[in-house]
Amino acid sequence: MPEISLKAFNPKIESSLVGTIVGVSDSWRLLYANLASRWNPNWTWMTEPSPENYSSNDCSSDDCAFCHSGVAGSDIDPERMIAPELSLRKGAVLLWAGTDCGPVKMIRQLAGLIGIDEEKPLAEQDRRFVDILLYGYGEEPILYVHNGKQKIGCYRGCVNDLKFMREAGTTSKGNLRAIRYFSGPVVCKECNGSRLRLESRHIRIHGLSIVEALQLPVPEMLSFLRDVSRSVGREEGSDGMPLIEAIQARLEHLQRIGLQSLRL
Repeated sequence: MPEISLKAFNPKIESSLVGTIVGVSDSWRLLYANLASRWNPNWTWMTEPSPENYSSNDCSSDDCAFCHSGVAGSDIDPERMIAPELSLRKGAVLLWAGTDCGPVKMIRQLAGLIGIDEEKPLAEQDRRFVDILLYGYGEEPILYVHNGKQKIGCYRGCVNDLKFMREAGTTSKGNLRAIRYFSGPVVCKECNGSRLRLESRHIRIHGLSIVEALQLPVPEMLSFLRDVSRSVGREEGSDGMPLIEAIQARLEHLQRIGLQSLRL
């Protein structure tokens, strides 16, 4: 079986929160496939396992071939784009969390304009403000500074921004990854919305399929990962530990910043 290597995760380096979240999902899928090939002699790889094969928008590895990764026909799910337990400062708008893009600067100015506390979790804010974050603020243009330049523009909301990227036919891997993550589930007759091929859905580790594992909240997922780690650690010559360490580093970061209830 080919050796799998992943980039080390450094929580001290600011990066896209969406990338971190999707990185957890991709690493879990790699781990399940890795262990399945060791524990199940009938398992075969669809393509060579690598992080690249799991982060593109192409149908590959364990993706369901029928719905082509589940993106086609789906729509943006607004509830997935907001983390109510986080404040604006901590990255409550997940699409832009961990970045310093123009919309982030606009949101900060907008919060000051309408009297919103950037340090207070969204769950404690007026629901109307959450709707503004999702769908935009059309009452007046926002004056903001980005990349050292003063700019003015209308804040159109994270839902509309993502729809614009999709409808414009973006080819950016980062944008496609965000579109896939924030899209609602597609009920495919072949995979029942899991976006995985049949063989992948039937693989179980410690009683859980990959679909069930990814539905666990972050603290429970960490506990489950530790159980898996103890099993893998006892295997002579196992190469699953780097994957486990990659998942654990990302999950611990998500838990540390307060994303306790996030489901992947």
